[in-house]
Amino acid sequence: MITGARREGTRWPRPQFLTARSDGPVAFSDSGWRWWLIEGHAGLPARTIDHYFRTGDSSGITLLREKAAKSRRFYRIAPTTLPDSPHYFAKQMTLPPRKRLGALLGRSNPLVGYSHGTAELSHNLALNEQTAHGVRTFAFGEYFRGGLPVQQVLLQEYLVDWQPFNAVWKLHEDNATLRRTLLLQFFDMLVSLRDAGISHLDLHPGNVMVSPDLQAPLRAIDCGQMSMEADPAISAALHLGVFLHELNGKCTSPSSQLEDGACRLLYGLVGAEAGFATAERLLPLLVRHSTKKPFSRRCLLRHGPDKLKLDAIEKRLLKLSQHRPSAPAAHVSGTARRQEQRLIASIDEMMTTTR
Repeated sequence: MITGARREGTRWPRPQFLTARSDGPVAFSDSGWRWWLIEGHAGLPARTIDHYFRTGDSSGITLLREKAAKSRRFYRIAPTTLPDSPHYFAKQMTLPPRKRLGALLGRSNPLVGYSHGTAELSHNLALNEQTAHGVRTFAFGEYFRGGLPVQQVLLQEYLVDWQPFNAVWKLHEDNATLRRTLLLQFFDMLVSLRDAGISHLDLHPGNVMVSPDLQAPLRAIDCGQMSMEADPAISAALHLGVFLHELNGKCTSPSSQLEDGACRLLYGLVGAEAGFATAERLLPLLVRHSTKKPFSRRCLLRHGPDKLKLDAIEKRLLKLSQHRPSAPAAHVSGTARRQEQRLIASIDEMMTTTR
């Protein structure tokens, strides 16, 4: 028990993964926030942000950014009482009424929602425990109203000097060796996800972080949308399709060479899986088209390969593309084509290296 914290009761059963891995819930003040401490040293940063929520005193707290009309806020925490302690990352989310019961019970379904903090905590823990590509989570905070959580906070490792994959990729567009290394590391991540049975539904280049030490494993962030039950071949196709579509500048008319390269990567990942033939036909559609909402990636993963209607999926993606913002003119320019050819060359070199 952390000194100065008081034990809080729970009116409802909480998810087993939460109660088994953490000490809590505890309260540090009369802020109304309750905390589950997953690692022993989490008390200090949790107490720091609890103090901020109660008093508004931002000492040691930096607001990094806000999203979606302030329903999500992101902070860096640097506890002032221990200047040499590591920094921490905090993600605060406000829950709409529909998702509060799911957040309380740790349930995810169409009725109570999928993307609440309890689900993201579960995904983060699974990813970090089962692969080398997760981010450590130290504590989990909740603010209740009417017996249900209305706000939640994830307190995590702060990735000092790490950069998103797409930023590093763009910065080193003329460095073929480094780009090959990045793709090899991404392939290693996909192998780990395949072996763990984890599908990250938003694995785009902005959600894959690269360490200053380029030999360190990549990390996946923003894990609110994940599945543990998808077919491995369809899951791999989704991972590759989303990633390469974004890395290719969201171009809606990629070359056949890029689609062929993507399929070779897919074969290296899941060529022995029963669903490979279907996934191989699906992947070019995902490389060509955006699969952001209102298209449902989760619905795609919910069906087995033998139940996927690829013609209907293609029609749906084509229809949605007509209502999405047009791609920048650069995508038909020589610059865009040169960038695509560099991506294709990097895939070719990577595949040669893996063989």
